[in-house]
Amino acid sequence: MPDASQLTLYAAAAFLLAVTPGPGIFYVAARTLAGGRGEGVASGFGTGLGGMVHVLAGSLGVSAIVLTSAELFAALKLVGAAYLMWLGLRKIQAARRDASAAFAGGSAAPQVGSRRAFREGILVEASNPKTAAFFLAFIP
Repeated sequence: MPDASQLTLYAAAAFLLAVTPGPGIFYVAARTLAGGRGEGVASGFGTGLGGMVHVLAGSLGVSAIVLTSAELFAALKLVGAAYLMWLGLRKIQAARRDASAAFAGGSAAPQVGSRRAFREGILVEASNPKTAAFFLAFIP
């Protein structure tokens, strides 16, 4: 059993890591602002399920393998960054289409939808190396 000072230090570090916003938080906020409560809740559940990928990987020892291999860790970071950039570019393109349609007197583009927000939330969080590092370091 850890003593009180170790437990306090662990709780403080875990709290700081947990409240530091990452891609998942930004994705949920963006989906909520763009698509409303339904898409926000769906993307939140998606990021939760994506986090479970890291829990499973950590329990199987996959996270330890990825974090000890600089190449695998870099590849995971690059895949996650590329996916987020792809989502951002799609969002910019959609905004341009919406602006063109509004300027031409048309209606705005439809929302992304809850199912798609859920799927994208899973991918955003599952490709987040911060979550993998968190589960490896703080949940042995």
